[in-house]
Amino acid sequence: MKFHATILIELKEGILDPQGRAVEGVLKGLGYAVEQVRVGRVLEMELEAESEAQAKETALAIAGALANPVMEVYTLEALKPLQEVL
Repeated sequence: MKFHATILIELKEGILDPQGRAVEGVLKGLGYAVEQVRVGRVLEMELEAESEAQAKETALAIAGALANPVMEVYTLEALKPLQEVL
């Protein structure tokens, strides 16, 4: 069975986010009232797994391998059977 997973990797609270600050500056320059913009990475992937539990375990293992545990945290934002996504 195929699953679609969405994983968010972002900097931990307290870690300086220069890219987020740059985006915040641009948005404020455009007149938007925004504060504390944080920039992260979103991973969208299709996984082959026998069950939803196995797909979740695999997605979290991949996120753990791609995130820097010193500076970043990750969350599994969504996991759905692929036919529900299409």
